[in-house]
Amino acid sequence: MFHTVICDLLGIRYPILQGAMQGGGGVELVAAVSDAGGLGVLPTFGGTDQKLRADIAGVRERTGKPFGVNIMPMGRGITERCAATCIELGIPIVTTGRADPGEAVVRRLKMAGIKVVSVIPTVEHARRMEGEGVDAVVASGAEAGGHVGTVSTLPLVPQVVDAVKIPVLAAGGIGDARGFLAAFALGAVGIQMGTRFMATVESDLNDWGRDRLLAMRETDTIVTRAMTGATVRCIRTPEIAAYEGAVARGADAAELKDLATRVRSSRYGENKSDRRQSAAGQVAGMISEVVSVRDLIERMLAQAARLAERLPSVAKGQERGPGGPALRQRD
Repeated sequence: MFHTVICDLLGIRYPILQGAMQGGGGVELVAAVSDAGGLGVLPTFGGTDQKLRADIAGVRERTGKPFGVNIMPMGRGITERCAATCIELGIPIVTTGRADPGEAVVRRLKMAGIKVVSVIPTVEHARRMEGEGVDAVVASGAEAGGHVGTVSTLPLVPQVVDAVKIPVLAAGGIGDARGFLAAFALGAVGIQMGTRFMATVESDLNDWGRDRLLAMRETDTIVTRAMTGATVRCIRTPEIAAYEGAVARGADAAELKDLATRVRSSRYGENKSDRRQSAAGQVAGMISEVVSVRDLIERMLAQAARLAERLPSVAKGQERGPGGPALRQRD
């Protein structure tokens, strides 16, 4: 039932993008999301070019469906290196996050025939990325896991929809059919979902992270700069709570540096190869089971279709307003 312009743009069956996740969204998950009709997206944060090439090869061994690579701008050299690899290996779609990769990089990707989708936290950022030539934007609210801004999804998405002419997807706080359908009511043409995909059979989230995820309440995440220096929504741990407590009481730089070091080192358990996943969105409180990616997507779409029957204006694909039609029935 659900088919929008983003499906045609990216060559996917369903308007569902998987958020790039280091430590929770490896090759198996990316391939499974794409194979189930969405768009799987590989992370590059903290990885080497060799790992990126191996991951791309791994996904291609598992699925012939389109998938993307996320470029997390962590410096000009890393950004340009990731972009060059994507161009060389013929990646069809690139998503960008946290910061603008630069108009020159966007232009290079576009000239190579790559579709570019930028994750943005504000209206101003959305306008800038539209001006640089990206194909679509993901309006990501503060409820999301990972690097976040300060504006929540509910007010952010419609303001971005009204501000740009390119397709807008919604992210942040979406983990089931209700959130999926709500995104269309806000004017989006699809969603990006991350945290919910971590609780799937195909996710490479480790046992510590999975156990925490299934036990979490909606209040068990926290936004901190302790992990990367930028604002990250993650699972609240004693080490992060101590860091944020020190920030609140005005601790000096030396103490904050020491506490931040403890946060980063605590991401490893006794087994140093078992890296603990810390990023998670507020939607974690909704997650109570681990299922396969295909079951998750198909169940969510079936439930959304039933909900849409109660909302005739959405189900019939009427106009969404300034941004144009958000939803049309699949022929």
